[in-house]
Amino acid sequence: EEVAPPFTFTCGGRPAREVLAGWKIEKSRKELDADRVSHALAWTDPGTKLSVSWEAIEYRDSPTIEWMLWFRNGGTADSPVLADIRPLDVRLARRPGDEFVLRHAKGTFVRRDDYEPLRTVLGPNESLRFAPPGGRPCGWVFPYYNLQAGGEGIIAVVGWAGQWEARFERDADRGLRVAAGQETARFRLRPGEAARTPL
Repeated sequence: EEVAPPFTFTCGGRPAREVLAGWKIEKSRKELDADRVSHALAWTDPGTKLSVSWEAIEYRDSPTIEWMLWFRNGGTADSPVLADIRPLDVRLARRPGDEFVLRHAKGTFVRRDDYEPLRTVLGPNESLRFAPPGGRPCGWVFPYYNLQAGGEGIIAVVGWAGQWEARFERDADRGLRVAAGQETARFRLRPGEAARTPL
């Protein structure tokens, strides 16, 4: 069974899952050292030679994986417009019972309660959106999230020194969409250019 990639974007206005279905895919795995394994999936458009690579490092000594996307234009013309780039876009489901609880923190307001820890229960059809003002990565919001449901959970971090966005969108049942990336990225790549996303 084909598993959807844990990211989304649009290419020429078309969603990634639709676009990537027609692109050539290559997979690789490399042992970096005793504790780390590199995984990569690379899709290339046979016509334009635009490629997107999901590059991940798995840590064996802790249940941790970090990843980012790379877009590269290997063609001879400008790429289609790349936008709505979310290097993290996954759907999670909780077991019946306890609700999703998001532990997060204030960013800096340059006052006494900077980085105050917060706890928010995400009930049915509720959502939270986080984005710092004016490209200050820790202004008002902090890019570290601890999501729990019952005895399970994940910690998610947006690694980006500019304007980012994170969303937690609960459905009416037991699902939660977690999406994060650059808030306003919209660009073309000229031939030979490459761009990376937040980690």
